[in-house]
Amino acid sequence: MGTFHYVNGAFVPEEKAYVSALDLSVLRGYGVFDYVQVYQGRAFHLQDHLERLKWSAEQVELSLPMGLAELDQLVQQLLAKNPSIDAGVRLIVTGGPSGQDQLLPDAGSHLILLFHPYTPPPEKYYTHGMKAVTTNLLRIIPSVKTTNYMPAIFAMNKAKQRGFDDAIYLSDRQELLEGTISNVFFFKDGKIITSDSNSIVKGVTRSILLRLAEPHFPIEYRSLPLSEVSSCQEAFLCSSRKEVAPLVQIDDIVIGTGKPGPSSAKLRSLFQDYVANYFAKTLQPVC
Repeated sequence: MGTFHYVNGAFVPEEKAYVSALDLSVLRGYGVFDYVQVYQGRAFHLQDHLERLKWSAEQVELSLPMGLAELDQLVQQLLAKNPSIDAGVRLIVTGGPSGQDQLLPDAGSHLILLFHPYTPPPEKYYTHGMKAVTTNLLRIIPSVKTTNYMPAIFAMNKAKQRGFDDAIYLSDRQELLEGTISNVFFFKDGKIITSDSNSIVKGVTRSILLRLAEPHFPIEYRSLPLSEVSSCQEAFLCSSRKEVAPLVQIDDIVIGTGKPGPSSAKLRSLFQDYVANYFAKTLQPVC
């Protein structure tokens, strides 16, 4: 059974999911997006992702082509047209057709919803932990989920060439900010340390984990210097797709024992319980 997507007003099969070559997302990389994890056909924290999509669009002077309530309904329609499987929905707002100068928008923004069957990360990420390189390349407007991911692509290519799994952005002060598509957390002396910089995307998974961690760990909001990694006991990367993935090495620095640790495992378990309870609550009948 094929999958369906939504492109500029119509639900279409994958082979017809086209955008114009003159769209500013193609010509100039002008667009924003968000990604919603789907568990067995049900969207997880959809409203939070829609609100962040709207915020991202506002930061780059794009307008959503519809309100959030209508967009919510559109996502539900897309899910109904596709198999009830673990998946993801990528919401993309593009700059739309360009004018004669091929630089400025000629009309309103365009909306694309892509349905991706979910391919889980390799199991070794959780049993053996991930390894990441650092990169001094930084994303444009880093707090916004723009469609321009060239720094991440360059960094990930270098990471894979060296046998690593991911890359982490370094500030000009040599502080660790975030992964290419994830947030990063460290455990040091019983505390959680994570960046709260305006130079990171503050992910929905990150926000949930911080709420779950608060009763169990003191939380310190700061960007960890690379020189401090060797004194940490554990670390992990988090995202909608990865959930909680232990991080055991950055460049040539081994973190803690070099194996996934108990604190990361505790937070992963808390998050998985939260996901199960989230859907159990949403399925409760209304009295």
